[in-house]
Amino acid sequence: MSVGEGLEDVTIKVSPEDLDDDGFISIWNIASSSCEGDTAQSRALAAALLGFLCKKGCDFVVTSTANADYLDSQFEKDNKVLYAWKADSEMVDLVSQHAEVPFKAFSSFLVNQKFNATTNYSPRRIDRVEWFQNMWSVG
Repeated sequence: MSVGEGLEDVTIKVSPEDLDDDGFISIWNIASSSCEGDTAQSRALAAALLGFLCKKGCDFVVTSTANADYLDSQFEKDNKVLYAWKADSEMVDLVSQHAEVPFKAFSSFLVNQKFNATTNYSPRRIDRVEWFQNMWSVG
């Protein structure tokens, strides 16, 4: 699947039951809801969202300490965790399932920054590491 293929008419949405009490949801659950559960399309959308959030320096992605440690250890084993965010990479699933955002702020950010699901957002490797290590909120 190429970047954005099949995502031309996607609408970013969530299932209310996927939101936690504070309105947070994983990027994977957003992609899955938006793509009606289609795994290939969900992965493609999650890849686009991760690339976009990284390129735009989104600073309200959160994860637990345990999840951050897990992702760090996975990255040390295989740097593809942060480098392989293609529409066909399971690394997208791994990262997007551990990255949570407040949905209302996230939705506004996408609109304000003009997210397009069919655009190839491909941040540099150094920017991906910087974004994950210094801009995600952990706790």
